[in-house]
Amino acid sequence: MTRREKILCGATGTLVAVGLVFVLVKNAYLGRLATYETNRVRLNREYDDLQLKNAQIANRAHLFRNWAARTYDLDELRASAKLAATLIALVERAGLNPERLSVQPVHGSQVKGVYRELGRAIRVRGGLKNIVDFLYLLETEPHLHRLDQVSITPVPKDNEVDLQVRYVTPVMDSKSDDKLVTDKLPTTAPVMLDTATRELYEPITMRDLMRPYIQRRATPPSPTPVASGSLGQPHTPPAHVSIPASPSRFRVVGLPDWTDQQEVLVTDSATRQIRSYKAGDTLGGGVITCVDYRPLPSKANPKLLSPSRVILKVGPEYFAVELGENLTEKRRLSNDALPDHLRTAPQIAPANSFKKIVPTER
Repeated sequence: MTRREKILCGATGTLVAVGLVFVLVKNAYLGRLATYETNRVRLNREYDDLQLKNAQIANRAHLFRNWAARTYDLDELRASAKLAATLIALVERAGLNPERLSVQPVHGSQVKGVYRELGRAIRVRGGLKNIVDFLYLLETEPHLHRLDQVSITPVPKDNEVDLQVRYVTPVMDSKSDDKLVTDKLPTTAPVMLDTATRELYEPITMRDLMRPYIQRRATPPSPTPVASGSLGQPHTPPAHVSIPASPSRFRVVGLPDWTDQQEVLVTDSATRQIRSYKAGDTLGGGVITCVDYRPLPSKANPKLLSPSRVILKVGPEYFAVELGENLTEKRRLSNDALPDHLRTAPQIAPANSFKKIVPTER
């Protein structure tokens, strides 16, 4: 074997040895390193998922404790007794006779290990105003509850109505959390019946929906008074009915639609009276144009829909006052925000307004 052949054989052997060492090192170290890296990424992802789940569990536990604080009791018998006492107290506050109150136990849904629903089927009779007060007190009662199956029917040959409603409240399972505390309401002050929220229920009483329809009698026209010093010319009364000054006292509490006529109900916080207006009357410094019943995003919270609003025309501009808002909260409407029948068409120049170009001879 020549010297050249020995060198080639030695180089070949060295390359083979280096290749074998690389394979051994890769299998023994680099392969394990890749496996460790894959496991590290997987464990970090699982750790993040567990952290997120723990945060969600803690948040739900916090909400669960807050909800439990607004329930009557963890024991069903004690919760039932407290519920019965609360209903009797609300009946008395509404001016109804507790002896005419009928309460029957009802049970709702149940989630094992979390909560079960306890409720009462309530039936009581009384005047419409007292019934509305009772419904308002039930709705604003601070304990966690749900009202359903509400029914108001007139009593034949009587001015009273009969109310049937179901009141349901949850009873939390104490085994799910040993730290639950019940009947810890944020406020213990009684709900008042002279608030602005209660005024929203007033159109129910004012319209007296349970009374049979009685056609309005036609009233003879009153003689027109003659103004002194007017040379015998009669004094013409104003075409629109205007409200007194201080519009901050007035709030829109009802926008009923009677098919042939729309009505705007406005309450006066000073006199506790509700006045009725219609299209063409003066209101809030403008003239009522119409009532808009399109569901539109609320001004206070765009995620909620406002069901209706009254549209006023002040000069050449239009303003809107949403149902439940004060007259001072009216907002200016753009042309695009108006109903279709109030929008003005864009000005388009007529075809004959363009100059005709006549070619001139050179």
